[in-house]
Amino acid sequence: MADTVASDAHVPAGPRYLAALALAVFLLKVGMALFTYGSTDVLIFEADLAKIRQDSGAALYRDGITTRWCGATGQRPCPPFNHPPFMIHALEGWGALSDISGLPLRFWLRFTCAAADVGSLALLLRMLRSRRSDPKTRTALALFAASPIAILISGFHGNTDAILIFFMLLSIWLVESRRAAWLAGAALGMAVNIKILPILLAPAALLALAGTRRRREFGAGAVAVFLAGSLPILAEAPELVITRVFGYGSQAGAWGLSLLALASAKSPHFAWLHDLHAGYGRIVSLCLVLGASFWPRPRPSRNALFMRTGFVMFVFLSLAPGFGVQYLAWLVPWVVALGARPTAMYYVAGSVFLLAYYTAAAGRFPWYLANSLERPAWTALVIFLGLTCWVVVCGIALVYLRALRASRADPA
Repeated sequence: MADTVASDAHVPAGPRYLAALALAVFLLKVGMALFTYGSTDVLIFEADLAKIRQDSGAALYRDGITTRWCGATGQRPCPPFNHPPFMIHALEGWGALSDISGLPLRFWLRFTCAAADVGSLALLLRMLRSRRSDPKTRTALALFAASPIAILISGFHGNTDAILIFFMLLSIWLVESRRAAWLAGAALGMAVNIKILPILLAPAALLALAGTRRRREFGAGAVAVFLAGSLPILAEAPELVITRVFGYGSQAGAWGLSLLALASAKSPHFAWLHDLHAGYGRIVSLCLVLGASFWPRPRPSRNALFMRTGFVMFVFLSLAPGFGVQYLAWLVPWVVALGARPTAMYYVAGSVFLLAYYTAAAGRFPWYLANSLERPAWTALVIFLGLTCWVVVCGIALVYLRALRASRADPA
């Protein structure tokens, strides 16, 4: 008994509290996955699986799908598949779990996201271990564990962003803890198997690795895992996969600069801003995001790659030419590095925006199905709240810039 008490005395109260909080939030997300249908993305994933089983994965890239669930038209064609080929295997896996358990694909998709959020919290606790004595960091970690943005997106929305973030964090932790470089690359390759976004992490990760050999191992691990996850579909239709996956552009005109550019097109005096953004916006945004991977260069320090990735992610979403509300999950872990106040600001702005969006898409609250193809979701209120959230994101990007510049002068 004495040994047990002594052992418990060495377990920090903070992690125990976070574990209890994370468990409660995980169960909440699982409950939402059980008793709600989700967003339009769930409907599309279900139609994707039906197409795969009826034809093939390559056909999904080639033909797209025709869905019958849009009440406004009775039938609505969807664009061809734009996820990496591995996601076809993931859909088949969730479909197999659905056949065995009787629970629908939409449940297993969101259950996996809820589990990924728990894994992301465990990784954050490891990466920020040296800062857990700081009350601001402890508060930020508690906010992350109970993040309303993660609850809404992982528990209700129904997309793979939480899984993507987990593998990005895993790759960063493996780099910063000086584990095998090929293993860190494999984690990044797995993240790219979910969505292509983590390619943005590659330049910063390579710079964080010491020596040409470790950089080569990192790159080899990433490429090997991505190729392995993409077979056999990549071998069957390489041009089709590359075109659909790497040429994908999300919804424009609903967020940030693209929204302002669309609004300027209605004015005869500012229509040139719309033309300028349409012609050069993507290129300029990409150059600025790549620049954020290199400048400002801080001195080597603990969590340098984590901080650098956070800066890149916030710059990217500040400049993104296209947008989906699930993208808000991309920033949930990185803001924690800045402390409690920026974390709370982003979580409040993002969750209020999401609440309004899902309510508009569902037509009522509480939600069951938020089908934005059947019911317009971008109301005036939603657009205003989205623009407010974007301003907060831009402000936090500037806070990150200041933090990185300060770390250059003071490595502590």
